[in-house]
Amino acid sequence: MNKLPSDIRNMDIRIRKMQNKSAAPRHHNRSRLRIFMEYAFRMAAEFAAPVVVGLCIGYVLDKLLGTKPMIMLILAIFGVAAGTLNMYRAAQQIDKDMDKE
Repeated sequence: MNKLPSDIRNMDIRIRKMQNKSAAPRHHNRSRLRIFMEYAFRMAAEFAAPVVVGLCIGYVLDKLLGTKPMIMLILAIFGVAAGTLNMYRAAQQIDKDMDKE
C-alpha cells in the first residue's frame, strides 16, 4: 500500500486539532454582558415574532375580505398573547439554563 503524502498527513493532524478545539465548551469564555444580551435579544424576538406575524396575516385578510382594521386588530391581540406566552416559556428555560451553570 502507498503511504500518504506528508501534506495530507499534516492536513489530517490539523483537522483533528481543530475538531478538538471546536468540541470544547464555549460558554465558559462568554462574559456576563454577552450572556445577558443573548437572553435579552431572545426575549425580544420571542415577543415580537408572533405580533408581527399576526399583524401581517391580519392585514392581508383585511385586504382580501374588505374588513379594514377588524381582523388585523384581533390577530394583533392574539399575537400579543402568544408573544407573552412565548416570553414566559423562554424565561423558564433561561432560568433552568442559569441554574445549571
